[in-house]
Amino acid sequence: MPVLFFLILLVYGLAVGLRDMLDQTGARPLGESTGFADFTNLKDSFDEPRGPALFDMQRDHVGNVPYGGTGIFECTNPGQVALTFDDGPWEYTEEILDELDKYNFKATFFITGNNLFLGRQIDDEGTPWPALLREMHRRGHQLASHSWTHQHLDRVNRTERVREVVYNEMALRNVLGGLVPTYARLPYGGPRTRDVMADLEDLGYHVVQWSVDTKDYLHNSEDRIRESLAIFDEAIGRAGGDGKYIVLCHDIREWTARYLVPAMLEMLADRGYEAVTVGECLDDPSEFWYRDPDVKKDGEYLR
Repeated sequence: MPVLFFLILLVYGLAVGLRDMLDQTGARPLGESTGFADFTNLKDSFDEPRGPALFDMQRDHVGNVPYGGTGIFECTNPGQVALTFDDGPWEYTEEILDELDKYNFKATFFITGNNLFLGRQIDDEGTPWPALLREMHRRGHQLASHSWTHQHLDRVNRTERVREVVYNEMALRNVLGGLVPTYARLPYGGPRTRDVMADLEDLGYHVVQWSVDTKDYLHNSEDRIRESLAIFDEAIGRAGGDGKYIVLCHDIREWTARYLVPAMLEMLADRGYEAVTVGECLDDPSEFWYRDPDVKKDGEYLR
């Protein structure tokens, strides 16, 4: 038995070594500062948003909300709930905006720029999505990053991981007239490996997780969506109106828009909660939710 265990460890070690050798970008310890200028050659190598690449954008860390690290799971302020929506925008997003308006509540939308499952790219001005994103921003909702094509960031090499972040920045810059978000959520929520979180920190992102998963992606039907509401009801009932929840939903799901969101908003209002953006629930000034892509670093970026 000890011999078998030793052989398993040996094979695993060889596999990891081969993986790192094949990954031309290399791994590096958590928190080690590196520049991103060497990734500029990616611009002609992949399907990409239009306009200049942003690998040389200045990525200052400002304010008191942590960058990278282990992620953010709850709000700072009791009585505030941050409703968050992943993977959009899509045809149901505007219904959610209208429901939020009824209560003067705000939400945070984690945007996937080139959602291959939906077959759409957010900065294509021949589609409804750029105008919808600008309307979301105009109404006071927070727009954040959910990667370019929703890859597992721990399963790709560092070159591809940086591209997933920067290409989404480029598309959002194209849509929002020169704003790039400083908040992000990992596709599939992780895993939050050392290398992934270190890269997100170096790229200047607050990484937002959640404390309540409605699992609406499993319950997208008229019969089953009540299961998601039951999860939400049970979760926010624990703290008697003083909870600090970050709630995961998806605005690409029909029954999230048609049933779950209206019911959640009514429940929050009845229990005295205020639905706000993630930035607000963390006491982060709104001017820190985005950065100016036209501010360039001087040489390689070192934080």
